[in-house]
Amino acid sequence: MAAQKLLLVLTILVSTCIFALCWGFMIIVWRLEYVILPDSVVHLITRYPTVLTLVSTVISTILSVITTFLLSFAVKKAVNHYITRPISLVELHTAIALTKPQPLLRWNHYKLSLFTLIFVCLVTLLNSSWTTLLLPTVLLWPVPISGTDLDLASSAFDTKLGSDSQKSGCKDGVSLHGLNTIDIMASMSGTSATRLAVAGGNESVFAFNGVSYNTSSGGILPAVEDYAGTTLYPGDIGLEYYGGKVVVNTTVIKDRGLTRNYTVTQQGLSANISCSDLDPNDSEFSLSISNITSPGFISNITAWEWVAHSPLGTGASYFSTEVFLESNEFDGLLGVVACPTVGYLYTNVTSFDIFLQGIGQYSFLNATVCKVAPYVASFDVTYDQSMVSVDQQPRSIQLLQNDSTTIIAFIVEVVYRVAISTQTTYNNPLGELLQLNTTDPTTSVMDILENYFRGIVEFSGTYLRSAYFAEGASASSTMQDLYSDQTAFIPLNGTMYITTYGW
Repeated sequence: MAAQKLLLVLTILVSTCIFALCWGFMIIVWRLEYVILPDSVVHLITRYPTVLTLVSTVISTILSVITTFLLSFAVKKAVNHYITRPISLVELHTAIALTKPQPLLRWNHYKLSLFTLIFVCLVTLLNSSWTTLLLPTVLLWPVPISGTDLDLASSAFDTKLGSDSQKSGCKDGVSLHGLNTIDIMASMSGTSATRLAVAGGNESVFAFNGVSYNTSSGGILPAVEDYAGTTLYPGDIGLEYYGGKVVVNTTVIKDRGLTRNYTVTQQGLSANISCSDLDPNDSEFSLSISNITSPGFISNITAWEWVAHSPLGTGASYFSTEVFLESNEFDGLLGVVACPTVGYLYTNVTSFDIFLQGIGQYSFLNATVCKVAPYVASFDVTYDQSMVSVDQQPRSIQLLQNDSTTIIAFIVEVVYRVAISTQTTYNNPLGELLQLNTTDPTTSVMDILENYFRGIVEFSGTYLRSAYFAEGASASSTMQDLYSDQTAFIPLNGTMYITTYGW
């Protein structure tokens, strides 16, 4: 008798331990939401996937056999105790069926039959659930990301940018290498934003500083270390920056899981742009063109002066081309004037205008004006498969105000640089791009111009963030006035999605 009691106590103890561990594990999963396996185990699973199934099946089978045996033993003990009193044959049959366990299907005794059926279903569910419980599955584990970003709309940054623009030895504060970078990359950014120079598709990639952006940069700087681009030490910082490693001010879990992608809400820089034909009867907007021809070494050279006027001020651009006839189908001039140019920019200007007109092979473009209003906004940025994709639906749009005049002046200067650096003595890359419009009849010339200049504005924002977040900038004595002012920074947040194994 003592041995039977000891065996019964042991049965109860083992059953309690097994079910306590089971429910404890379920509670942990419920409280933590995710239970993630160590990476060493995850890599073993991906290397030997059939072994995982085999091991989990063997363990679940052993547990199933143990729990079924313990249950049957407990039921037998209960029956032994129960039959010491008078019972009917049906009740005895029911008790014997439960020890197997099997249902009693005698519908003239439907209550006992229903009870045994439910009991057997629960036991069967318990046995089958061990495999589900023990077998880890592929999960997309969300992990929050937080950090800081440079607030391009802050007066603190505008003040710093203004003081750096006054440095001697540089044009508008930008070094020669920085100007070369802007001349090349701004035009490429505008071209990518139009999506025209892509044969057979409507997606394009803009690459800058080792980072690949889908279509355009959106005026953001990568907020994830794995996507931050080049690891080369920058040649300089601030407006003398021309490439190099940038600092990522976010903290994420590194080297976890099989793959990782990210979605981060960041502040970007873009613009509302509206392009239309220039009304010759509009006295507020005007574009005048003059030229003079002089002898050249091989052929005569024409010097052009383009002057634009708008309610915002005055702008001027100067070009030199080989002499050509306006009816020429192979050579031409596409003049671009940013108005007002930096020298005529007033302190209360929060937008600017761009005037264009084509001559020669670009005569299909009549006098046009594009009204540009830069803004900062929240963009959802996706980092996946080495590509940075900026959502084209910004939120919380905030137009640049009077305390951001220096940033607007910088953008105007970038547009001016593109205007004078892309016109050759024979042709113009923007004009060639507009001629590709025939490949996409659903897109108008005005749409192309709007996207082109929007891409330039967005690159300007990415360049400024890179220049002031370049590695070593935070420790530089010339940057302490910026980094010591917390109003120059804005929080960012997002989610890292890790593909791994767990529950």
